[in-house]
Amino acid sequence: MSGTAVVPYAMLLQQFQSAPPGKLFCLHGSSAVFRLSLAAASHALSAGVPMTLVDGTNRFDVYYIAEYARRLASHQQRGKLRTPEEFLENIFISRAFTCFQMEAVITGRLPAFVRRKHSPVVIIFGLLDTFYDEQAPLYEVRASLQRIIAALRTLKENNVSVLLASLDIRPATKERNELFPVLMSAMDRVYAVAEEEGRPRIVGEAPQMRYRRMAG
Repeated sequence: MSGTAVVPYAMLLQQFQSAPPGKLFCLHGSSAVFRLSLAAASHALSAGVPMTLVDGTNRFDVYYIAEYARRLASHQQRGKLRTPEEFLENIFISRAFTCFQMEAVITGRLPAFVRRKHSPVVIIFGLLDTFYDEQAPLYEVRASLQRIIAALRTLKENNVSVLLASLDIRPATKERNELFPVLMSAMDRVYAVAEEEGRPRIVGEAPQMRYRRMAG
């Protein structure tokens, strides 16, 4: 995929939801990544797909999901209407406030949870945000990230698709700046998101090899 290929959002969504199941995608860039991810969650919920969202940056917007449900209901036939409350019953939220909590959620609680809830789609907001905290020892952060990557790959092997949404953040130190390429080297597809005239512009990133070289 070209590093300058503009990708329509509908195409990205189709790629993420198409067979076979089990994908690792990442949207990174402006704050539009969260809005686009919530739109993907809403689309899945409208099809009756149970969703799991891990929030590491306090960006989940329940009102966005509820408003989507209201708009959808207004276009449905009478007798098939679902209230926003019923719509929201299929989305499960877990929050993480430290890098250690994020690891515990992804490597411990999340795999068992998605099996129990039969949730084939996971969205993770700000996976690395708390990993940039200088109070967390670098060697522990690096080891934690490797365990998280292993857990994400296991989810993929179990036919769970994962969408990461990450703001572009430049950590204070070079060492922590290397965490993002390490995570991206595990992704199937990576997209950069920017704002142009109030609308998101989605660009397919260069192939994985770029991130593998940066991670190395």
